[in-house]
Amino acid sequence: MSDIRHSLLRRDALSAAKEVLYHLDIYFSSQLQNAPLPLVDKGPAELLEEFLFQVPKERGAPPKEQTKDSVRQIIFSSLFSPQGNKADDSRMALLGKLVSMAVAVCRVPVLECAAFWLQRTPAVYCVRLARALVDDYCNLVPGSIQTLKQIFSASPRFCCQFITSVTALYDLSSDDLIPPSDLLELIVSWIFEDPSVLQVLMMLQGHLTEKNLYGRLGLVPFDHVVPLVEEINRLSDELNPLNASKEIELALDRLAQALQVAMASGALLCTRDDLRTVCSRLPHNNLLQLVISGPVQQPTHGALPPGFYPHIHTPPLGYPAHAAHPALPAHPALPAHPVQTFIPGMTFPYRPIR
Repeated sequence: MSDIRHSLLRRDALSAAKEVLYHLDIYFSSQLQNAPLPLVDKGPAELLEEFLFQVPKERGAPPKEQTKDSVRQIIFSSLFSPQGNKADDSRMALLGKLVSMAVAVCRVPVLECAAFWLQRTPAVYCVRLARALVDDYCNLVPGSIQTLKQIFSASPRFCCQFITSVTALYDLSSDDLIPPSDLLELIVSWIFEDPSVLQVLMMLQGHLTEKNLYGRLGLVPFDHVVPLVEEINRLSDELNPLNASKEIELALDRLAQALQVAMASGALLCTRDDLRTVCSRLPHNNLLQLVISGPVQQPTHGALPPGFYPHIHTPPLGYPAHAAHPALPAHPALPAHPVQTFIPGMTFPYRPIR
């Protein structure tokens, strides 16, 4: 790499940047023949620092696209992976402009690289990219969010990672951290078009069980549920005088469904007492009451492994016998059915919260 560096020193900034990308293309193409995901050596990383980001000077060039997806992704990661130095601000500024332009012209290879980057980069940097895109397409030019909406069919992977980053950006802790309505409508439209952002929770239980992590690894932190419930409660109080009972009921139904699926799949680890406490101030909702009530008695036999979170039990499947209605003597009485329990010999008392 030293010979390459000496030749680059004789070039102007733009020519040197192009030459670095050319040598990286050759370097990584060679490396991929020996390993599917080679590590970036110190030499290529130093060339990037010196001739693309020019610490302490700020200058750079957008990455040159390659024909091989794997090479392109590695070069993209080499360009924009945070290194914890002064070049990171320049990296993030350039990355925001590049991805924003890729959205504007629907450049799929760049969007796919950005999705790859978002999946493997610490959340604090993903949030910065999400904020840059939200500023460009939700705040600066009215109506430009339609451009962002149209990229879903081009790069669903990028849209999925963008939703995750936006979720981390807007934590509902203040008025500034509440997502704008047009952004919410955009995400809802994506989910309606392809609900697989949601269906992955249904498959999660099998994967966690296979890895012996079910009940031990909470992928949805309970600390994130608390501010969400508080925000729903605040909004319901604001909407209550506006005769928005249907909208409030729908929001509570969606919350109940999300909690039920997250708990049943093992993504959310918490007790029902925790849920009762957090949801106690919410308006009454039948579905939510069913979710947070559940069984209050756990089986006493069959010891579970340490740290294992028991699966959510379903209500008993059978019902006691019903007598014929006295006003309809012509109808025979319904046949008696034995009462079934979830676990043989064990019944679960239910105490709905009022």
